[in-house]
Amino acid sequence: MINIFPFVFATVTSISINSIVTPILLKTAHRYSWYDDIDHRTIHLGEIPRIGGIGIAFSFFATIVIYILLNRIFLLPIAYFKSLFHYWPVLLGALVINTLGLIDDFVNLRARYKLIIQLIAALLIVFSGEYFVSFYIPFLGFSFELNYFAQAFTVLWIIGITNAVNLIDGLDGLSGGTTAIILFFMGLSAIYLGDYTQAFLLFILFGSVIGFIIFNFPPAKLFMGDSGSLFLGFFLSCMPLYSSNNDAYGFALILSISFLLIPILDTFSAIIRRKKRGLPFHLPDNEHLHHKLLKLGLSTKQILAVLYSATLFLSIAAFLFIATRLIIIFYVNIVLWVVMILLFIKLSHTVKE
Repeated sequence: MINIFPFVFATVTSISINSIVTPILLKTAHRYSWYDDIDHRTIHLGEIPRIGGIGIAFSFFATIVIYILLNRIFLLPIAYFKSLFHYWPVLLGALVINTLGLIDDFVNLRARYKLIIQLIAALLIVFSGEYFVSFYIPFLGFSFELNYFAQAFTVLWIIGITNAVNLIDGLDGLSGGTTAIILFFMGLSAIYLGDYTQAFLLFILFGSVIGFIIFNFPPAKLFMGDSGSLFLGFFLSCMPLYSSNNDAYGFALILSISFLLIPILDTFSAIIRRKKRGLPFHLPDNEHLHHKLLKLGLSTKQILAVLYSATLFLSIAAFLFIATRLIIIFYVNIVLWVVMILLFIKLSHTVKE
């Protein structure tokens, strides 16, 4: 019987901390006029702070510290406590990425500098010995070995997912809500795989994001900014690298794509769109997925319902495979991929760029 108390503790504690910290951040931001810039891509109106990422990161790390302090009294066994140190590259890298995003929120760093810092954080993970060595090809029924490309592919994965989550952060409640769904089902998946420390970290961050969404759901009082979206993207990109269940390791990459398919599709679309126009990838525009749905006439809450539902279906399908190991469920994941891709293409053709 799995003791669910640590995961409930993780969630409730991080929600509580962020719910306390965020009003302080809001008051400080209004006092010093730390507001989000309004330009041609902006959907919101009014002066809204974009420092919610501070609360997400603070409540995440504060909950870990509280856990460490209370561990010997009534939380997880000491073995789980020690295994937290296995994640030190992720925790350090996430802290670096959060700091990078926070600086960018205030001074708008050049893209090359942001990429360099992201590369350093990704290399920290790879040099610590965590990288994809293979991935499963479902229709062919075998694993493809990455060999000499393993480290480079992993770096590209980490940087790609980090920025993918950042790119969908353009609508009240969107990035926070979709990542909360992903974190929750990744956490359940980690429990089923016996990765209790990873599940603990995932539920801490899930609670931190829920504490943020309280203030970000439309109409938003606060945005997470790059400090939050880059932090979430980096953390999510690293989790499949730390799977300790050998039986599921080959599926780690493919299932992570299922969890993260919506931001991945939006990012690929942006790359293709900007390449066609001869524009640099980092140049922002107002043609992301949520912009297209707005052009179709959907309201903010309707867009959230659509994208939350899509993320929920994909996350449940990935989790069910992990829980049941039925190959038919795995192929359900692939079918969902195809459906989402076709719908995405249809949307792109319907709403002209």
